[in-house]
Amino acid sequence: MDEMSLILSRIQFAMSAGYHFIFPPTTLGLSFFILLSETFFLTTKKEVYRKLSSFAVRILTLVFALGVATGLLLPFMFGMNWAEFAKHAGALFGVQLAVEATVAFTIESVFIGVLFFGRERIKPFWYWLSAFLVFFGSHLSGYIIIAANSWMQTPGGFSIDPSTGRMIMTDFWAFNFNASVGIRWLHVMTAAWMVGAFLLVACAAWFLKHDKDVKLAKTLMTFAGTIALITAVAQPIIGHMSTLQIESTQPAKGAAMEGQYLTQKNAPLYAMGWVDEQNKKVDGIVLPGMLSYFYSADFNYEVKGLDNPDVNKHGIPPVQWVFQNFRLMVLAGSLSLGTILFALIFHFRGTLARKKKSLTWLIYAAIFPYVAVVTGWFTAEIGRQPWVIYPVESMNYPGLSTADALTKNLDSWNVWFSVIVYFAIYAICTVVFLRFLPVIVKKGLDPQPAGHAAQAKE
Repeated sequence: MDEMSLILSRIQFAMSAGYHFIFPPTTLGLSFFILLSETFFLTTKKEVYRKLSSFAVRILTLVFALGVATGLLLPFMFGMNWAEFAKHAGALFGVQLAVEATVAFTIESVFIGVLFFGRERIKPFWYWLSAFLVFFGSHLSGYIIIAANSWMQTPGGFSIDPSTGRMIMTDFWAFNFNASVGIRWLHVMTAAWMVGAFLLVACAAWFLKHDKDVKLAKTLMTFAGTIALITAVAQPIIGHMSTLQIESTQPAKGAAMEGQYLTQKNAPLYAMGWVDEQNKKVDGIVLPGMLSYFYSADFNYEVKGLDNPDVNKHGIPPVQWVFQNFRLMVLAGSLSLGTILFALIFHFRGTLARKKKSLTWLIYAAIFPYVAVVTGWFTAEIGRQPWVIYPVESMNYPGLSTADALTKNLDSWNVWFSVIVYFAIYAICTVVFLRFLPVIVKKGLDPQPAGHAAQAKE
C-alpha cells in the first residue's frame, strides 16, 4: 500500500465530505423554518409569514443547488479512492443510496421547484403541502445517509458471503435502525435546525443594522431567534445522550473524546487542554470528578480509559484530533447559545436594533453552528479510526480498516490531481455562495411590488 495515497485520500475525503456537509444542514434548517412559516400563514392568514417564507425559499434554492453540486463529487471520490470499500460493502450501500436518490432526493428537488416558482400559481394549501414535502424529503434523505454512516459505527443486519468475502444485507430494518442511528439522527437534525435559524438571525441582524425592512426583520428575529434558542438549549442535552451511547458502543472513541487514558473513579473532565499522546496524559484545565458525574450522576462511577483491554481491543484513534475537535464543537455550541440568549434578551427589551456592534456580532455568529456541525462530524469519523466499518464481535465480523478500504495500487499523483481539482471546484462554489447570498439579502425581505400578487392572480 502507498502510504501517501492513503494520507491524501483521507485528506480528500475530509475536505469533500466536510465541505459538502455545510449545505445539507442549511437545507434542513431552512426547510423546517419554511414549513413552520407556511403553517402559520395557512392558519392565521397573516401576510408576514408568507413574506418570511418566500425570503427563506430564495436562500434555500441557492443552498440546495450548491449542495447538489458538491454532493455529485462524492461518488467519484468513492469510486476512485475507496474501491475496496465499495467492493466489500457496495451491496448494502447501493440499496441505501438508491433509495435516497430515487425517493427522498426526488421528492425534495421537485417540490423545491414548486416553492420557488409556484407561489402565485397554486392555492395556499397546495403550497403548504409542497413545503411539507420539501421538509419530509430532506429529512428522509438525512435519515438515510445518517443511517448508513451510523451502520459503519454500529453494524448490523448483514452477513458475509463466504465465497466472495463481501457483505450481504440480510435485514433492511436492522441496517436502518442500528444501535446508534436514533440519537445521532436527532443530534444532527437539531443541529441543522440551529444552523438554518442562525443564518436567518444573521439576515435579520443585517436588515436591522441597515434600517431596512425593520418591521419584518424584527419578526424574523423573533421567529428564527426562538428556533435558534430552543435548538441551542436542546443540543447539549441530546449531545450528552449521544456521548453515553458512544461510551457503550465505541468506548475507544468515548475515551479519546475526553482524553481519558486511565480507568478510574472520580474521573476528571478536561474543559480544555493539550494531549501528550507519547506520555499518555492531558495537560489543561481540569474539573475533578466531573466526567464520572456526567456519565452517571455519581462521582464514584468508574470511567473506563484507553488502558482498559475492553476499550483498546479494536485499536486507539488519534486522541489529539478527537479530543480537540470535540472541544471545538462544544465551544462553538456554547458560543451559539450565549449569543442567541443575549440577542433575544436585547431584542425583547426593544434595544437590539440600536446596538450596531451587537448586530454585527450576530451576523458573523452564524458561523458558530457551522463550526459545531463540521467539528462534530470530524469527531465522529476520526474517532472511529482505524476502522471504516467497526468490528462486531457478536457476529464474528473483524471490521474493515481504513487502509484495507483504499483502492489497490492507487497512484498518489492521481490523488494529488483530484485533490487540486476538488479544491478548485469548492473554491468556485464558495465564490458563488458569497456572491449570490448578499444579492438575495440586499433585495430585501419583501422585494416584490405591492401589486405584484394581485396582478399575478389576474
